[in-house]
Amino acid sequence: MSRAISMEDRLAKVPDYTRFLTVDELYERARLLAEEHPEIAKLTIVGKSTAGSEIPMLSIGNGPTSILVFACPHPNEPIGAMMTYFLMGELMADEELRSGRAWHIMPCVDPDGARLNEGWFAGPFNVRNYARNFYRPRPQDQVEWSFPIEYKTLKWTAPKPETQGLMKAIELTRPAVMYSLHNAGFGGAYYYMTGELDKEHYDELHRIPVERGIALSLGEPEVPWATAFYPGVYRMCPVTDAYDYYEKYAPGDPAQYIVGGCDSSQWAEKISDPFTLVTEVPYFMSAKISDQTPLSQSRRDVIMEGVARSRQVYGVMSKALEATEGMITEPTARLLRDAVATFVESGVKSLPTQERWAKETPGMEQPATVAQEVDSIHVGVFYKMLIASMLARAVDLELAAMGGGAGAGERERERGRECGCGCGCSASPGTRAKLQRVVDELRSAIDGWATTIEENLPYEVVPIKKLIEVQYGALLVALHAKGL
Repeated sequence: MSRAISMEDRLAKVPDYTRFLTVDELYERARLLAEEHPEIAKLTIVGKSTAGSEIPMLSIGNGPTSILVFACPHPNEPIGAMMTYFLMGELMADEELRSGRAWHIMPCVDPDGARLNEGWFAGPFNVRNYARNFYRPRPQDQVEWSFPIEYKTLKWTAPKPETQGLMKAIELTRPAVMYSLHNAGFGGAYYYMTGELDKEHYDELHRIPVERGIALSLGEPEVPWATAFYPGVYRMCPVTDAYDYYEKYAPGDPAQYIVGGCDSSQWAEKISDPFTLVTEVPYFMSAKISDQTPLSQSRRDVIMEGVARSRQVYGVMSKALEATEGMITEPTARLLRDAVATFVESGVKSLPTQERWAKETPGMEQPATVAQEVDSIHVGVFYKMLIASMLARAVDLELAAMGGGAGAGERERERGRECGCGCGCSASPGTRAKLQRVVDELRSAIDGWATTIEENLPYEVVPIKKLIEVQYGALLVALHAKGL
């Protein structure tokens, strides 16, 4: 990348956004830019979502270096969508940024899922409101993790419509650089990439978030099979590595522990073998996430404590799932409950494997750091709390459908909605009372977990501007490192 305009000058152009934009706003931005700048921009519909929404890709410039940037492959992660919103406008105005490049921007590849998260997009920004309005699809329905793969006994050949749209975009653009825009919910900044860079570029990737007050995530990686290139910088984690991990530590067929397919970077290898980058930045950040102070406990001990806490959280969810079996029939509520059931089943199944990994891996007897304790115990509970909140949300939606105001019961009877007993009647008072007890118990547990997090892990809400700056800066670093 040319240094005629400095990195900091470019990052300073990011506006001070106060909320996350909706899917409709993102798509309208792409449509208007293509309409207003036909000489350099073109809008292509690469597919449709499961619910029938068109998925657009805005192409800007026609240079020889193809760059594909896509947002919301996980629909609860809209920081990247905001980055694309900003980047689309920058590319129209900045000829140097376009020079020699063909940019292809997808503002949201999972519109259905993103719309189910829009309840928290305008705030208030805190862990409780985020959890209450959170949605994440089942792994096999997530765009990022549902690409076709065949490896040993693992075979996945059912990409969802949104994934098929992204596959088409990759085939059309054949990118040299691919940026899959993700973000963390709680923690610090960290990166994944498909190839190594020089140390100077890793140092730059560290500098950008740290100078903006965003801690680096230096505790436990997201998955045990992650390989670090540098502190907080990991090799992209292909599903084949997950398979090999389960083959080593878990009983039975490793494929049984994997729900879905491979990720976009692994699938794109056979198309154009791009350099793929992921920049994870958090909505909620604690300085403890990078604290390397050693503790009296071993790393093994804190991991095992984290497993024990996970088992307790899963136990609460399993009880609620059992209590609501056959009682959730409202379509969105059923979608949420099915996702929770999948997460709980796969999560519980993986816990013994994590215990064995902690017991058998060399070096686990070394003192844990504060950052490792935070990841294993508190951040791990935070993410499971989000799943539990999805179940509470499902029950709330079902209750609202049962008795949401005057005439609700009659409307339900007209739709022939079943109460779970198979009789075709509207739900009985007993059913409503049981569901209310379930959701009250869930909300009480969620409140307890949130309180524990708040008491043990003081956090701050990171401004959207800073999060975009980190994601944009990482892209510029990658282009410079690759001479593109």
